[in-house]
Amino acid sequence: MAGEALVPTKHWLAVSSAPTAFKDAVAGIVLSILLVPQAMAYAQLAGLPPQMGLFAALAPPLLYLFFGTSPFVSLGPVALVSLVIGEAVGGSDLAPEIGAEIIAIEAGVLLLLLGGLGLGRLVNFISEPVLLGFTAAAAVLIAASQLPTLLGIEVARAGDLPAALRALWAGAGELRPATTIIGIAALVVLVFTGRYAAPFLWKIGVKPPFRLALAKSFPLVVIIAAGIAATMVKAPVPMVESIDGGLPKPAFPFVPLSYWIGFLPGALAVAIIIFVTATAVAKTLAGEDRSHLDSSREAVALGAGNVAAALTGGYAVGASLSRSALVRDSGGKTPLATVFASGAVIAVLFFLAPLLGLLPKTALAALVMSAVFGLIKLRDIRMVWRHDRIEGLIIAAAFLATLVFGVQLGLAIGAGLGLAHFLWFSSIPRVTRVGTDDGGTTYRSVRRDNVEVNTLPVLVVRIDRSIYFGNSEYCEDRIVKLVAEHEGVEKLVIDMRAVNAVDASGAAMLLRLVQRMRDQGIIVHFAGTHQPVAKSIKPYGGERSDFHRSVSDALEACGIHDDGPIAYT
Repeated sequence: MAGEALVPTKHWLAVSSAPTAFKDAVAGIVLSILLVPQAMAYAQLAGLPPQMGLFAALAPPLLYLFFGTSPFVSLGPVALVSLVIGEAVGGSDLAPEIGAEIIAIEAGVLLLLLGGLGLGRLVNFISEPVLLGFTAAAAVLIAASQLPTLLGIEVARAGDLPAALRALWAGAGELRPATTIIGIAALVVLVFTGRYAAPFLWKIGVKPPFRLALAKSFPLVVIIAAGIAATMVKAPVPMVESIDGGLPKPAFPFVPLSYWIGFLPGALAVAIIIFVTATAVAKTLAGEDRSHLDSSREAVALGAGNVAAALTGGYAVGASLSRSALVRDSGGKTPLATVFASGAVIAVLFFLAPLLGLLPKTALAALVMSAVFGLIKLRDIRMVWRHDRIEGLIIAAAFLATLVFGVQLGLAIGAGLGLAHFLWFSSIPRVTRVGTDDGGTTYRSVRRDNVEVNTLPVLVVRIDRSIYFGNSEYCEDRIVKLVAEHEGVEKLVIDMRAVNAVDASGAAMLLRLVQRMRDQGIIVHFAGTHQPVAKSIKPYGGERSDFHRSVSDALEACGIHDDGPIAYT
């Protein structure tokens, strides 16, 4: 219902208690260990000051507490969103910080409208193959964008892979050996510990949640170690910008309207990515019980969180699968866990801000690169390829388009291909002759299942999809062709069990078909028609045909019994 998602929820309060609050606090502290370095690293990926990443992790969890529906989702800076923002603000003459705030506000408003109008189900129009190809390409672009920083090379940001490779090649002469060694060493250790730390701790007997806390603390330890190494070498190693301590000052980006209009395409891409990925994260962590998940409420929570992030010194945020899974695995029970993590970030801003400026950029680049490998889901890609080669080609097309044209245009091309495939698939429904070989219990395709039938002069045809303006003419042509292929047809039974809806064009086509068959001396009968479909057909002249509950009833009305045709009177 429109507007219902805008009402705050108190579901988290109903399940809260002293024991669950303690578990949420522990989960929040564990989460903060991973959140702090990731927030800084993803801000760097977006071309923004590191404190914007930390600021973006403060307000959104509080908004999600009152509007979200998942107990585990962790809102904050994420790699995909940061990549899109970096591309969007990089081509503007406006300061990147201001551009990022505008995009966050616009994306937040779009998500609020989506959820407030109860249109959260629109997330389903971005197909799984498109997302697989897009996210895999985005992972490559993220790695390519961070490679110069890893190597200590100062180059301009690039929005596509060819431009990134050209920039890297042009700046290869500026490579800094000390920075490169520290960055590559950090990357190797991060990848190794990310894969083997938790199993190793399990083998030596470390119990949860301490096992997870230790395993997820390795990125922070690696970055600190890289900072110590950077201070010990004689060659200069680029460090992150110094961070001012304390809370951000709320502000609104007052800029000319032209800038707001110019950032709208980027904001739309950000809103789509945030909504699609956050919904997927919530559903993944919900397991089999998804009864409390509401995509419209999720959209409102995400929208409110993004607006709040922009107004409190941050930038656009999304749901992180790795951090959300960490909340669940650490024993978190409600969204309060992510609020506790925000409190830990505030403590860092007040007490550890000067130390954060001693972290090397190359280590943060290594953290980003190590975190994006999970975006390339080879197993899922192989499954889609085995399922449908056309959808496999859509994955490849979305992947290549994103690499060549950038994330915004790549997402648009992928979404367009996904919709085009759906429209083409739905425009050529299977229209087949059916019969029975079990006395009328089931009716199956004659050609596909090699069913022996003896119903002539009655022809039974089944339409296997809803009829709308895009496929109505195709359905008519196929039925006419099937009638022409069989001599002596006197009656036509159309099996409508698989037709769940008929629009005005479809109803007009059925009326035209009924009249066309009558002109040839053939009477049309409809079998298994759903009541709403029958109501939509009859005003168009469908009352001139007979409607039957089943194909067997229609055949019997046409003079055909289960043991074969009977004489007509």
